[in-house]
Amino acid sequence: MSLLTRFKDLVRANLNDLISKAEDPEKSLNLFIEDATEHVREFTVEVNRYEAERIMLRDRIKASQKATDEWQERAELALKQEKEDLARRALEQSQKEKTHLEEMNAELVEMDQTSVQLKEQHQLLQEKLAEAKEKRDDLIRRNRLATAQKGAADSLNGASKTDPFAKFDRMEDIVQHKEAEAKAAYTTMTGTLSYEIDQLKKDQLESDVDGALAKLKEKIAAETKTS
Repeated sequence: MSLLTRFKDLVRANLNDLISKAEDPEKSLNLFIEDATEHVREFTVEVNRYEAERIMLRDRIKASQKATDEWQERAELALKQEKEDLARRALEQSQKEKTHLEEMNAELVEMDQTSVQLKEQHQLLQEKLAEAKEKRDDLIRRNRLATAQKGAADSLNGASKTDPFAKFDRMEDIVQHKEAEAKAAYTTMTGTLSYEIDQLKKDQLESDVDGALAKLKEKIAAETKTS
């Protein structure tokens, strides 16, 4: 399987499924990105190696072209010196170099086309890796938020089971009960005082009436004596 195919398989992986199945989603996402990054790095190495071979082929073509021209010049020089046999051998070498040159030029055309495709694929992989990193960061952020929300919810659910706030309710009941007892005691006390005060007032009234009656008797008795 080629590096490009393996990376495409990684990119096609559903990150949401990955995060839902993983015990540690953040760790799994980071491992996913590390794996994808390694594939891109390997693909980059392959592209660079291919480019190096293409450059070397260009150099061989230049050397072959130079050799072809040199053998051609030697053939011409030999022929001018009436050394036809030597000229023929030089032309044979020139023709071999020319044939090899044509083969290398055809190979270079194919390599140039492949080089363009590889560079496009490499650019695409880098873009997909950048997108995967952005999605990784977003999923990690969402996972952390969901974890925090779940933790808060679980905490509240646990609190509702033990119901610590019920203690406050019981304390409130106790205070209210004591308030009621105090109110009742105060009512009883004020009721008793009122009764006692009323009794005092009643005794005072009877005393005043007795005094007034005694004075009235004395007055009538005095008037009876004088008459």
